[in-house]
Amino acid sequence: MSRAFHRYALFTVAVGVVLVWWGAAVTTEDVGLAVPDWPLCYGKINPEGWYKVPALLLEHGHRWLATTIGFLVLGMYYWQFAMFKPGLVEGVGIILCSLGFLVLIYMSAVWTAAFIALLGFAWLALKWYSRHWPLLRGLTTLALLLVVLQGGLGGLRVLKMSDPLGITHGTLAQIFYCLLVFIAFASSRTWTEGRLVLNLKAAKEARFWTLGLFFCVLLQLVLGASLRHTQRDHLAASDILTTKGQWIPPTAPQDVFLLFAHKYCGFTVALLIIFVAVRARGWLVTLPKVRLAATLLMVMPTVQVALGIYVILTGKSFWVTNFHVLNGLALLALSSLLAATFWGDTLTRDREDDTLETT
Repeated sequence: MSRAFHRYALFTVAVGVVLVWWGAAVTTEDVGLAVPDWPLCYGKINPEGWYKVPALLLEHGHRWLATTIGFLVLGMYYWQFAMFKPGLVEGVGIILCSLGFLVLIYMSAVWTAAFIALLGFAWLALKWYSRHWPLLRGLTTLALLLVVLQGGLGGLRVLKMSDPLGITHGTLAQIFYCLLVFIAFASSRTWTEGRLVLNLKAAKEARFWTLGLFFCVLLQLVLGASLRHTQRDHLAASDILTTKGQWIPPTAPQDVFLLFAHKYCGFTVALLIIFVAVRARGWLVTLPKVRLAATLLMVMPTVQVALGIYVILTGKSFWVTNFHVLNGLALLALSSLLAATFWGDTLTRDREDDTLETT
């Protein structure tokens, strides 16, 4: 049963890659508002011939992919729900509350919907703690709450035509994808049977650097999402080393400074990724499959920097820009995988002494 769930989770991760790419294509082509209404498309579930219109194919197709991910996550939730003494009230209630949340978003009752969302996550935290849920039980419930929230943000993005909502929607998508990767990892044999062999000092260093790396990569992706949603038609500058001819431009205009920040934060984060990846290869000797993630992280930052340069040189070429987004997602996902390995190892065992041996 656990192996079947792991394969199901891996399939969901694969579909998630397609969804993120499709969402990146929507932003790159600037067709995020090609459909003025939500959740319908021009008042219909499927307008006739929508797949023949490029803008509708991207935007409406993105909605259908998002719906597919929603149902896949719902399947993961009920899979784990059924394994651990389910209560009918919870199973039905969480679906009804999710539908109610989306209805409130559609009615533009934003603050009421936000309050319900906070209650939902508070309920999850209390339930997880009080019932001592297994890790996968809690993670799949969190994934279900996040996918509903993500759907609501996507709807608000359309109804409010707001760039900040678009940035939030794009950023949460990356975090949600990392959660899908974590679920797949936590259901694998490496997670359940693997064993870290580290002394206490090395374990503390590993946790510090990998968690710090994850947040640094996430910050860089927030800058990237802000750049993509505010400079859709063209970038504020086309030079590589300088920005608008300046090494450090003033904070105004904001678009020029944002481009500068993204370029130089990207270079700094790339060096940090390589540094942590080299260290992580030494920490992960006993976990060869996870060690492969560290090996990839030694190469991918160079690819990301090169893609970023080509985005500027090609004036935001569709394919180059989208691969830049996907490679960034992979960097974040692999960074989260390393952090989960060193932080999650102690969460799944009874005592730290059981997982950290003195070398």
